[in-house]
Amino acid sequence: MIFQSLIFLYERLAETDKVPPYGFSIEDIGFVLTLDKEGNMIGQPEDLRTKIKANAFTFRTSVVPYTNQVNVRANAAATTPNFMVDKADYIFGLSGNTKKPVHHQSFKSLVDEVCGESEDDGVLAVKLFLAKWKPENSLALENWKEISGPHGKWVALRLQGDSCFIHERSEVKKLWVDFITRKKHPQGVSFLDGKVNDIQPQYTQFKFGTGASLVSFNEVAYESYGKRRGENAPISVIDEFKSATALKFLLRSRLQRLRIGDVITVFWAERESRFEKLFGQILNPAKEDNAAVIPVQKFLQAVRQGTLPNDLAGEENLKFYILGFSLNKARLALRFWHVCSVSELMSRFQDHFANLEMECSEKDIQFPGVWHLLKETARETKDISPVLAGTLTRSILTGINYPQNLFQGVIGRIRADQRINYLRASILKAVLQRNYKKEVPMALDRDRREIAYLLGRLFAVLEKAQLDALGKVNATIKDRFFSAASATPASVFPRLIQLAQHHIEKAEYGNISDRRIAEIMEHIDNFPNHMDLKEQGLFAIAYYQQKNALYRKSATTTNEIIEGDENE
Repeated sequence: MIFQSLIFLYERLAETDKVPPYGFSIEDIGFVLTLDKEGNMIGQPEDLRTKIKANAFTFRTSVVPYTNQVNVRANAAATTPNFMVDKADYIFGLSGNTKKPVHHQSFKSLVDEVCGESEDDGVLAVKLFLAKWKPENSLALENWKEISGPHGKWVALRLQGDSCFIHERSEVKKLWVDFITRKKHPQGVSFLDGKVNDIQPQYTQFKFGTGASLVSFNEVAYESYGKRRGENAPISVIDEFKSATALKFLLRSRLQRLRIGDVITVFWAERESRFEKLFGQILNPAKEDNAAVIPVQKFLQAVRQGTLPNDLAGEENLKFYILGFSLNKARLALRFWHVCSVSELMSRFQDHFANLEMECSEKDIQFPGVWHLLKETARETKDISPVLAGTLTRSILTGINYPQNLFQGVIGRIRADQRINYLRASILKAVLQRNYKKEVPMALDRDRREIAYLLGRLFAVLEKAQLDALGKVNATIKDRFFSAASATPASVFPRLIQLAQHHIEKAEYGNISDRRIAEIMEHIDNFPNHMDLKEQGLFAIAYYQQKNALYRKSATTTNEIIEGDENE
């Protein structure tokens, strides 16, 4: 199903020339050499890169002659050149200070084999350059370390006076197409359609680390019946090219690809749709790009009401594909594959954000993305569970229970730093509602009688009594007792209530705190010895909501009091 969907995407994109034809690929060009008709290099290699930050660049892209063999060259890299455009090892015969004679010779041999007796000016210039170039001359080139370094990418050739690269000349492209058309492939039955086709023995490797394939048989233990590598899952040459090219297109896209933790997610629709651009921004909102955020906010506000914006009307039944994977040694590990309609996704988002809905300030993120939620589970991003991103995304898209380690991670962070913010409270609420079918209010509920909720409220009131009496202090009761109060209330609350009496006596408006405490204690018969994780989550939510209510400014006064206290 994944391959068929990618092939369908390729065919859709090919109609508008967004993907290259068979035998070609869109690749990054870092530098270009300009040659005259005698094969002499004119000036220095031109740097086509644009520096973004240290060791990060954007590159000139070009449709280059390309074969599946180049994708998977490793041990046989020296004898597996690309045609007319490649890395410095092949063009110059040198990498850093190390000579690469086999690389250089194989590149020249491929040019000769493909071009034959062609009289094209570009071809002749390349042949003359390769015949007279001495690898040691490379050391005198400006930016040689960059050209041959890891950020140099590929080196292209250009004929003096041309605006295009030599590999982009029509005659050169025709020579390459004729060459790959003559190439012989083994015959076999493709697993996609059950028909006899030219079979691709090795699946494309994508640029993750040293390279990884969507399908891989990199050990004998994974092979069967004496079949080698790709023979175990035979696919036709054309279908493998189409599916790999479509996936490469998605991986290069800034709008249809996002990375959350170690998971790469790509997505597309069965036909071109504005929803393709919105989807990534919903799961991972832009930080400061207001131009991108505004339409997403409008979309989600409409979704919250159970409708689609006018510009998406009529696309409710549009089929949508979502593929998530991460790197696992030599292959891409599939994290999730989900196919649904836009209306189904809308319903999932509506439910997800309804679960997260919690009272917040204007500075808080109204529709948090997956990454915002993940960051609340660990002190540093490197400590986030490597599988949590995939499981959380899948739960959002399919409506299944949220991963339990999301809840546990947030509880762990609250215990560690005694901080309960809007996002943490929202996550706890979402998990309790979806996983445990427990209705949790988005704002303070004074009529709720669960012991965990009452104790969370009480703890916030006791902390306020302390601050009213002592003013700003280095450590409040929250900093010292929150973890114990939420897990083992009986061991902490009697002492805290006794302490609060001293605070009430010192405070100017101690009678207000006294009434608040009495209001809650009226419904508490005893303090439990222990509360489980679900109760600890409800305790934290109640603390957050009560604290918000305590510090919310009333519409009729500027004093910080409980909303409604002034009418008591």
